[in-house]
Amino acid sequence: MKTLLTACLLVASLIGNVFSQDTKVGLDQTYSKWLDSKFVGDNFLIKCFIPNQKAIPLDSLPIIFLLDADLLFGMTYDIVRWLRLGREIPDAAIIGISYGGSVSDWYSKRSRDFTPSQDLTKVWGEFPLAGGAENFKKFLELELFKFINDEFKLKNGTKTIVGCSFGGLICTDILFSNPDLFDNYIILGPALKWNDKEIFKKESKYYENHKNLNSNVFTAIGNLDDKTITEPWIEFINLIESRKYTGLTFETWLIENETHMSMFPSGLTRGLKTVLNKK
Repeated sequence: MKTLLTACLLVASLIGNVFSQDTKVGLDQTYSKWLDSKFVGDNFLIKCFIPNQKAIPLDSLPIIFLLDADLLFGMTYDIVRWLRLGREIPDAAIIGISYGGSVSDWYSKRSRDFTPSQDLTKVWGEFPLAGGAENFKKFLELELFKFINDEFKLKNGTKTIVGCSFGGLICTDILFSNPDLFDNYIILGPALKWNDKEIFKKESKYYENHKNLNSNVFTAIGNLDDKTITEPWIEFINLIESRKYTGLTFETWLIENETHMSMFPSGLTRGLKTVLNKK
């Protein structure tokens, strides 16, 4: 009896030690790899979610390209899996573009990659690295797309880009400079006021030569956002609706009682359900 009691106490002690150990929370079916960019002159930590499924061939799996993945990858991963569990969206891979450093590092580098110029008006302050969007677009098209094909055989599925704030600005920039780069655009809280609303000039130049725009676009902001976001967004919505581009699906949402930061989960959720279910 004494031996049995001792053995039970030993097992209990071992179990207690197992549960008391610190362990990191992992995200199932995710991978991360560094990718050097000769165009940007920097390296990116690419965070990937490739779902285990058999319904869609891997080379035809829809791909969600997520900007600001340093802070938004985990949330996006959970939303995508939750919606898929409810069969509200198809299976999809997530390719998150991150910098893999500190928050201050992320903040400065995103201003470099997501803005087309220096902001002479300095509406949101100083961003000394700003103006690298052209190099970042080359990184997407010529380096990242090749990388995910080589690594994961992802190439033929629909491509969706998701961007918020400065990320929303470069999504809009791509829409009117390289629209065929992505099939779907989820543009959330875009910083359209950048450099005296420079993006409006880019859209106008595009419209001079194109009356068609074969893209699915979902855009949203929170109604509690700052007027530097809300006013240009409303102006942009009115402009695009007046253009009547052929081939364009354009859906908007002004989200009640949400701020620049808090609107992302609901905006992303509706955005994914909108663009991924287009036939």
